[in-house]
Amino acid sequence: MIPVVSSGLLLSLEKLMRQFSSCVFLFLALPATAQEADWQLISQSGNRDQVINWYVDASSIVRTDDYLRALLRTSWSVPQYGPDETAYQSTTYVNYFDCGKRMIAYTGNTYYENVEPIGVPVHEEPELPLTALQFQAVTPGSAGETRLDFVCKYRAKQIMT
Repeated sequence: MIPVVSSGLLLSLEKLMRQFSSCVFLFLALPATAQEADWQLISQSGNRDQVINWYVDASSIVRTDDYLRALLRTSWSVPQYGPDETAYQSTTYVNYFDCGKRMIAYTGNTYYENVEPIGVPVHEEPELPLTALQFQAVTPGSAGETRLDFVCKYRAKQIMT
């Protein structure tokens, strides 16, 4: 016996399939439109036993109130260990920069097992609201000053959150 499908039900099924196909297409297109990190190496230090690299995601730099906000990354050539002895080789974190006063505030640390910030983090610290952050003056010649100088080049550009 062959089941009989009414034309109304058939039209509803066709409409549902078109909507489903549109949703699948949009879902598949999302990764292509998501902005990828633009990690730029801004400084490196260390010796033959350990090298430390500092990066800024140039695509993340935005103006927030009177500050610039950016995502940064530090990577080590050898594993580092947290207070609970968990090994990690890279961290990403948010910095807020007060370019005029030459100060930085840190928040939102995420620790990764590998040199690249990929996979499941081994530890995360939430990003605090700007009002809860403590700004610190950068030390001349430090990695913090290098980060501040790099990010503050964007101060005059029209970037907004």
